[in-house]
Amino acid sequence: MEKTFERVQTLEEHVSKSERVYDILRESIVKRRFVAGEKLVERDLARKLKVSKTPVREALSRLEREGLIEGSSYRSFSVTQLSERDIVEIYDIREIANGLAARCAANKADKKQIEQLYSIIQSFRDHVKRNDLRSYNSLDIEFHNLLGAISENKRLREIMQLLRNQTRVLMTTSVTLLGRAEASLSEHTKIVDAIASQEADLAERLTREHIRNVKRAVLGTFKKPSEVQPIIGRSKESQALL
Repeated sequence: MEKTFERVQTLEEHVSKSERVYDILRESIVKRRFVAGEKLVERDLARKLKVSKTPVREALSRLEREGLIEGSSYRSFSVTQLSERDIVEIYDIREIANGLAARCAANKADKKQIEQLYSIIQSFRDHVKRNDLRSYNSLDIEFHNLLGAISENKRLREIMQLLRNQTRVLMTTSVTLLGRAEASLSEHTKIVDAIASQEADLAERLTREHIRNVKRAVLGTFKKPSEVQPIIGRSKESQALL
């Protein structure tokens, strides 16, 4: 089935075609419209997006630098497949980055931001009760994005977002982390409590422990690429990289 793209009809009106093509392709990868290992051919993408090959080439180069795709042949790319070593490296860096964001949040968060964090925690709790892991996963992204925003560190936010994208969309497995929703809720609650109490050391330590727990859970369900089942048709539970 031929891939389709959202909002393509407005592409010609965008100030930067390259930026717009990048946004469309990155969104398609993040939302798993393209699965790990799938080929992305420059001329085919240009035809589907109704643009010249130049903005597509620029967008693909940017995605390759970010590790979302990798070159496979002349002007042909494929969505990156993560190895077990890749997962370890990404989560090791995420541990440091997210821990730093939590430390900064404990030092900088104001009353309104603390309330926002607790509001996310309450939403976490509600979704766990309903076993709505798809929405829980979205809240997890919102939570860590908010920590990055509170840090007021632009480069830290960019690193966190890049690594988050890679762990969201480049997993070659359909991961079911049994029991992680409840454990994750408890971990996030303790992190926010530490931030609200302005305990920077504790907030960082708890966040790093949280990321290490996620890494162990992911590695515990890791499969070799040859054993991977297609992501299409996965259950809600399989999306919860909490």
